[in-house]
Formats: sequence, structure tokens, C-alpha cells
Amino acid sequence: MKNVFKLSLSLLGNQFLASIGGFMCIIFVYMVAGDSIASQIIFLAITFPFFLYIEYRAAFTRGFHDPDRRNAPKSRAFVWRGALAGIISAVPLYVLIILYLVFYSSGAVASANLIKLFTRMISMYYNWPLCNIFPNHTPEVFLTSMVWVVIVPMLGYIAGYKNFMMSEKLYCLLKIRPRSK
Repeated sequence: MKNVFKLSLSLLGNQFLASIGGFMCIIFVYMVAGDSIASQIIFLAITFPFFLYIEYRAAFTRGFHDPDRRNAPKSRAFVWRGALAGIISAVPLYVLIILYLVFYSSGAVASANLIKLFTRMISMYYNWPLCNIFPNHTPEVFLTSMVWVVIVPMLGYIAGYKNFMMSEKLYCLLKIRPRSK
């Protein structure tokens, strides 16, 4: 369980890192495409793959170094460890989204808009551009953002535990031999 909490803390830090990366991309994207839907799509195309990579990589590394990988190779507990760590790391985001949905459904528009601003800033990599692309579908965008923070670490943890590297499979498929040093 200690490894799950370490991974969840790492994933939480990666979410904040992705949001900081999103803040840094704002000026660049607005200089390139202005204030348009194209700029939001460019912003999403830059920040979201970065988020996916750092979350996947952190979970892959923790899954690869899991002690149960060597001590209990028949155990199936590794399947849910990445998802559990993703859920724990996303608690601040989940709390904000739940508060937004409560205020939004009760008609407290001012409170919902304030929470919406904080939620978009916490998940700058995903919610900010999608809420600008689909401005009338903010609750749906928020609900879809709850999925990525669980699925990506789960897949990364499973791949790390099983030592499944996509690059090796791609090399075999394309019959490419990696260079030796």
C-alpha cells in the first residue's frame, strides 16, 4: 500500500506539472493562433500528450519496480494498483468537480463559475482548452476529465509490471533493429 501512496503523490505532482506546462503554453499558442478555436486545439494537442506521457511514465516506473513483481509473480493485485493511485491523486480534482456539479445543479451560478475557474486551472492541460472549444458542455468536459487520471496510470502500471514496452513491439512489427552503442 505504501507504493500506491508514493505513486499517487507522484501522479499528483505530475498533474500540477502538466498544469504549469499548460500555463507556459498559453502565451505561445496565443501568439501563433490568436484567440480562436484553432488555438485551443493547438493548446490541447501540446499539453494533453505531455500529461499522458508523464502520468504513464510515472506509473510504468513504479509498476516495473513493484516488489510483488518478483516475490509473487502469480498475484493479480497489480491490475488495480495504478487505478487506485490515480483515484487517490485526483481527489482534489474530484472534489472541485463534485462541488461544481452541486452548485451548477442547484442554480448557484456565481459559486459554480468560481469553482469552474479553479477546476480549469488545476487541470489546465485538459479542461481549459476543451471548455473553450465546447463552452456549453462544461459539466460533460469535467466528467470526462475524471476518466483520464485513472485510466492512464492503470495502463502504465500494468505495462510496467509486465515490462511491456511499446517501442520493442513497434521495432518487431516494422522489423527495425535498434542501434547498438
